[in-house]
Amino acid sequence: MRSFARSLGIAGSALVLLLASPVLAEDLTIVFKDNTGATQTDYFTASKMRTSRVDTDTIIDFGTGTLTMIDKKKKEYSQVTAEQLEAAMKQAQAQMAQAQAQMEQQMAKVPPEMREKIQQAMGGMGGAMAAAITVTKGGTKKVAGYDTQQYTITIGDTMKHEVWNTTALQLPFDPAQFRRMSGFANPAAFGPGAQGMSKMAEKMKEVQGFTLAETTSVKVMGRGNETSKEAVEIKKGPVPADAFAVPAGYKKVESPMLKMGQMGQGKR
Repeated sequence: MRSFARSLGIAGSALVLLLASPVLAEDLTIVFKDNTGATQTDYFTASKMRTSRVDTDTIIDFGTGTLTMIDKKKKEYSQVTAEQLEAAMKQAQAQMAQAQAQMEQQMAKVPPEMREKIQQAMGGMGGAMAAAITVTKGGTKKVAGYDTQQYTITIGDTMKHEVWNTTALQLPFDPAQFRRMSGFANPAAFGPGAQGMSKMAEKMKEVQGFTLAETTSVKVMGRGNETSKEAVEIKKGPVPADAFAVPAGYKKVESPMLKMGQMGQGKR
């Protein structure tokens, strides 16, 4: 559940970034503090961006079209290109469609009462993403010295994502470059929530600006989880090249996102 909330946060921020001004600006370094008290630093330049989380980092190189995922706990990293991810995603989606068709055939043989219980239990996030998505504009507040507008995004009764966005910050990269890579930065794109993500993308067009604070609440099968983060420092100016380096000593492994496209095929 925690990983899904984190993925939604990443996806939500990505969708908001697509609406950023195409006018290129200075490099940005933004320091966030999350609800656990941990800090994370995100970097944005004209050619690269790095978003950090407690356990993972994501580096996007717009020039090479490369996505690097870093696992801090395992001290591992993986790299893939947009072309590789697109092929893997199509393969995974085809396999998911086949599995869903087989499941529907099996469910048709189950008594109606039991079928309803099974569907409720299995609904999880796939059901959440298919539920009604709403966007509500709220109040305003200052975050790290910038005026922000609140937006509340809800997905049925399962998820509520509140963001506080500013239109005063301009991103240094071309949104067209980001658009090409962002769809692959979220592992949820490979799963049954992919169709729901399209609906979310459409609704997120109502949200303007760059996210400086956010809170995500998720409730599934009676269990809830809440995560949040807020910018505490924003710096403009050149970002050192080593900010986009993989930590020394980390082992390179096959991308788990590519493995998703190999499900059901066994080892090659």
